[in-house]
Amino acid sequence: MKSMTKISKPMRKSLMTVLLVIIIAGTASAQSYNNARSNALGGSFTAISRGVFSVGFNPANLALPSEYKSYITLYGINSYATNNFYSLMTSAKYGGKDLTADNKKLQKELLSELPADGWRSSIGFNMPMPLISFSSGNKAFTANLLYITDYYVSKPMLDLIFGNLQKGVDYQLDLRCDALTAMEYAYSMGIPYDNMSFGFSIKYYQGLGYYGLDPDHRTGSVMVDTANFILKGSGDYVFRQSTQGRGFGLDFGVAFQDLGGWQVGISLINLGSSIRWNTETMVSKTLKDWPLSTMGWLIKNGYMKNSDIDLDFAGESYKYSFEINNVNRDNFLEGDSSYGDYFVSHRKIVTDSTVFTTRLPLVLRVGLGKQVRPDLLVAADFAASFQESLNYWKGWRTSVGIEYSYFKKIPFRMGFALGGLSGYEIDLGTGFNLGFAHFDWSIGFHRGVWIHTVQGLNFSLGAYFTGKTKK
Repeated sequence: MKSMTKISKPMRKSLMTVLLVIIIAGTASAQSYNNARSNALGGSFTAISRGVFSVGFNPANLALPSEYKSYITLYGINSYATNNFYSLMTSAKYGGKDLTADNKKLQKELLSELPADGWRSSIGFNMPMPLISFSSGNKAFTANLLYITDYYVSKPMLDLIFGNLQKGVDYQLDLRCDALTAMEYAYSMGIPYDNMSFGFSIKYYQGLGYYGLDPDHRTGSVMVDTANFILKGSGDYVFRQSTQGRGFGLDFGVAFQDLGGWQVGISLINLGSSIRWNTETMVSKTLKDWPLSTMGWLIKNGYMKNSDIDLDFAGESYKYSFEINNVNRDNFLEGDSSYGDYFVSHRKIVTDSTVFTTRLPLVLRVGLGKQVRPDLLVAADFAASFQESLNYWKGWRTSVGIEYSYFKKIPFRMGFALGGLSGYEIDLGTGFNLGFAHFDWSIGFHRGVWIHTVQGLNFSLGAYFTGKTKK
């Protein structure tokens, strides 16, 4: 029965086909309103954000006193790449090596180091539109380009791929994949009331492209029946695409300017936010499948160009299913039995115009901030998300940050965060204040502080103009 713990090459190739669709697609490129200052503070921004930068964190802050009357975005790019396993050190240790050599020593080490809850990675960026994203007084209008990829492979799936199949274990082959490109437009307003304020953002999403696994068709299982010494299993996966979508969402917040000496903010982000795909719009008629084709470049022209998957990235669906019919070693020793008699798979590319919905995870944010001294600001945030997708996590994330302005025109910022997909995160940044023109940048390191051990990075760069100083 020892030979049953190994997966045959044809079966492994078929399983790798599914896995590569997910992983290679995901590695083509934060949350939607990150900026250089918020990233430098580790995300501790719910209580202290002001002007246009309140959008996405706490729109109630638009009504609180701020240093400037208006903010106009000139430029911004906020990019990130993070995962919970891979680093340059990991690549050097396992990349290009024969994992089965020396009695599978490296393979055993790899399997022991893989995260128990599976391998997850997310890559993307957001970019506010120049001059279009601005605030004046207690109102703001923003236009933000989003690109997010997020994929997950369960630990049992990784065990199966790397040949770690044990008797009597039911291996759940769970995969998740979501990738989208969209424009997010938001009108925001803060309403003052004594020493506090309320605020809201009404958001419209223009979906430009999406691909991912249908939540109802993204799992399978393989098991060795210990009693009968039989390998059996099945799986069903549907890879969906769309070139057109639209949706709406809402943010709501409350803020306190002075609560026991602290600034306090509480907000709900992405309340009811979703995008309905395969819903034609004027923009989708103009762009057609161009955004989706760009997103799928690595699948279409990269590592998978020699496979038998030939997606045009024009909205097709790729359906894959397999079934292992009670395989044991004796099957292959009896007569003319072949691998194809016991492992059956079906692959089909179809055009699917059915409307489906992508929901953006709801986020609860609670923030504190205090101007300890004229040159020292401290802040903390507690954020909870309720869904594992699109770089959001299920659970809490805590962050703290400081902004030290010994030189008023060149503030130094530092933040630390714990939780979420990035695990733990150390962020640094600074900026230049040249009167009405401001320039900020930041960099963050995930799950490590050295370039060869980090498992993720984020980088932000931004420039904006400010109006008259508020009294």
